[in-house]
Amino acid sequence: MLDARALIIKHKAKGVLVDANLLVLFLVGLINKRRIPEFKRTQNFTIEDFDLLERLIAWFGKLVATPHVLSQVSGLTDLRGTERGQIRELFKLLVEGQIEETYDRSSLLVAHPTFKEHGLTDASVATISSRGILVPTADVNLQRELQRRNADALDFNHVRPLGWN
Repeated sequence: MLDARALIIKHKAKGVLVDANLLVLFLVGLINKRRIPEFKRTQNFTIEDFDLLERLIAWFGKLVATPHVLSQVSGLTDLRGTERGQIRELFKLLVEGQIEETYDRSSLLVAHPTFKEHGLTDASVATISSRGILVPTADVNLQRELQRRNADALDFNHVRPLGWN
């Protein structure tokens, strides 16, 4: 198994599929870093985690996502007040211009072995990762499942010490 730095370098040209939790962190941080420790969906992260994730995504230059991940992110970015409109607009801009969306029919995804234990969204992530896309994730169960299937996945905790730049 390659170390975290080697995995990141190996996948540079292909882009990266960050899991829903990390994509929520990314969006919330872009809207207002100070909300990260206060917002229920990002309380487990720090502002430094956002800064690291932002550098990592910029380094890859391309975000890959599935409709299932994007749907989950849309539902999890339920900020209040003016920030709700801001995050929806930012999400729209990312989906329209920066995210390469990859689609697999749900009827195929429910047949994927990952579906039974992890559900539809993670089955979509597993399908994409099997095509050679790196998946940094804050979900250790997903990371272990992907690695068990010989896909390249990173626990975000293993990226933190790298201070990616």
